[in-house]
Order: sequence, then C-alpha cells, then structure tokens
Amino acid sequence: MLDFLINIDYWIFNQINSVWTYSTLDTFFLWITDLHKTLYFKVTIVPLVLFLFIRKFKREGVTLFLFLILCLSASDFVGGKFKYVAERQRPFDNTSISTIKRSGAGSYSFYSNHASNMFALATYTSHIIPPLKIPLYTIASLVAYSRVYNGVHYPSDIFAGSIIGYLWGLLFSNWASKLLKYLRNRKNNKQ
Repeated sequence: MLDFLINIDYWIFNQINSVWTYSTLDTFFLWITDLHKTLYFKVTIVPLVLFLFIRKFKREGVTLFLFLILCLSASDFVGGKFKYVAERQRPFDNTSISTIKRSGAGSYSFYSNHASNMFALATYTSHIIPPLKIPLYTIASLVAYSRVYNGVHYPSDIFAGSIIGYLWGLLFSNWASKLLKYLRNRKNNKQ
C-alpha cells in the first residue's frame, strides 16, 4: 500500500514538474514561490494586513496582528524541526525520479514550510477578516503548487504542509478570538 501511495506521489510530481509546464509559468512560479521574501510583500502586503486589522478592530488590531506573527513563527519553527524527524530527501536529490529544479531549497522535504506558513496566514487572516478568504487561499494554493512545479517538494509534502498550516491558523485564530472577547468584556466592565 505504501509503495502504491509513493508511486502516485511520484506520478503527480512528474506531471506538475515536467509535463504541465509552460515557459510563462516557469517565470511566474519562480517569483511566487518565495513571495514572502520579496520587497513587494514586505512593504505592501504586511503593512496592508496590519492596516486592515487596525481598521476593523482599532487598537485590538495590533494584538491580532501580533497573534498572526506568533502563528507564522510557530508554523515555521515546528515545520523546520519536523523536517529533521522525517528526513525525506528533496525530489532533486532522489535518483529514482527525474526532476527539473527551478528554485533553491533547504534541507529536507517533508513537510513543506512554504505551504504550512501560507495556509496558516490564509486561515488565520480569513477568520479575522472573512472577505480576504478567497484571495489569501488562492495565493496560498499558488505558492504550494509552485513548490512542486519548481521541483523542490512532492505533492504529499504540500498536502501535509497545507493541512498543518490550516490547523495552525485555526488554533491561533481561535485563541485570538477568545483574547479579543476577553479584552472587550474587560473594557465593557470598566465603563
């Protein structure tokens, strides 16, 4: 059964990485795979999310934004540590499959921190500001897909990372909602 699942993983990887490719997509997926590292993301998206949190929740928006930072930090830290537990080699290091490597990658493959972090961001933020759900999940999905397209992750790495990121986002958005409720009750009791 395990061999069957690994073969499906390899087949889907091959389709995305080598068959369903176009020169325009090569450029696009190379750019979006590390979107979070771009100057555009840092000076546009991060301040925009902070602005939207503050606009909707006033001073409490800063606290909610800090919870988002904690959420992403937890997702990234645990994912980075888990790679050394799983020790799954990257597709481009696997001699049993052919890989077109389009971008760089770190140590091990399972699970994808890129997918985990982007889905944590999408889940947390869309729970706080629901109208952002579709654009954020679209971006998260494109980043996750890009990791397979660029030859640095298997589809199962992406699937696991996406689920784990979703769970991180859900956990932290629930904690943030409880904190927000507590702060509002405390404020109302003082009045």
